[in-house]
Formats: sequence, C-alpha cells, structure tokens
Amino acid sequence: MKRFPLMLFMAFLALVLAACQSGGPGAEDFGLAGTWEAELGTEKQNSGTLKTKGQVTFSGNTYKYSWHKKLIAEDGSVVYDWSETSRETGSVSVSPEYMEWTANSYGTAEYNEGTQSWSAVDMKSTTNDYAIYYTLEGDKLTLKEDYNLDGDFDDVIGMPETVVYTKKE
Repeated sequence: MKRFPLMLFMAFLALVLAACQSGGPGAEDFGLAGTWEAELGTEKQNSGTLKTKGQVTFSGNTYKYSWHKKLIAEDGSVVYDWSETSRETGSVSVSPEYMEWTANSYGTAEYNEGTQSWSAVDMKSTTNDYAIYYTLEGDKLTLKEDYNLDGDFDDVIGMPETVVYTKKE
C-alpha cells in the first residue's frame, strides 16, 4: 500500500513536467500565429526619405521581431528596398490581452555606403524581458509597451509605445 502514494506522486510530477515543457498556451491559441507588419515612421534625410517598418512573427511559443528600412532618393528612385537591419528572437508567453517576451538573441546588420546595401544580420546571445499588452481585432494587432515606465502607452521613444500591426501571413 505504500507504493500507491509514491506512484500517485510520480504520475502527478510527470503531468506537471509535461505541462511545463509544452510552455503553456501558444500564439495559435489566441489567434496571433503568423506575421504582422507595421510602418514605424518616415524620416527626411540628406540622402532622401528613410522609411522604417517592424515585423513580428509568432509561432507556438516563439517570436521573431525584425526591423526593416527602405531609402528613397530625392528623385524618387529606391536606393535600397526593404532591408532587414536588426532582429530579435525569443520565447513568448501569451494570455488574454497580455504577453511576455523573453529575448534570447539579437542582431544588427551593417550598411555599406559603397555598395548601398546591408550585410546579413549578425546575431548574438541576449536576455531581455518585455511586458506587452495587446488587442486583436480581425487582421489588426495592437501592441502596447510602456518603454519609459510612466504608466501610459502614448510616448514615442525611438518608436511609439503603441503600434498597430496588420496581418501579412
């Protein structure tokens, strides 16, 4: 009879470990799976107009967040088209209206003036945590992150604290 409590405990422990390994509900469980994109800004420069966009991809319990740039010369010609200039990858934990991102790698690309092109993104190990509130309405995903921790989501610190993304795939 002493074996029964031990076997019961072992079964419980196996269930707990299996639940932890699965990582809990994934992006698919909340309709977030896929690629989402948003224009983050346009800036006039001496060399033309620089456009920036962000692209976030959710799959299971992972995310990839990429930043892309496009430079349009004064005469309207494209100096370089949408080029990935930085990327972050990691795990995501999702619940209704709230998610946490834990980055495990981040990288940037280098711009070569001579060839007017970007290098491949050079990824390095990193650890950062992000608390993000979200709303999903059809093909629109709004992400809100309080970068400066002032209790609101209406500031622009490099990029806006509130960004509306459109589903791409």
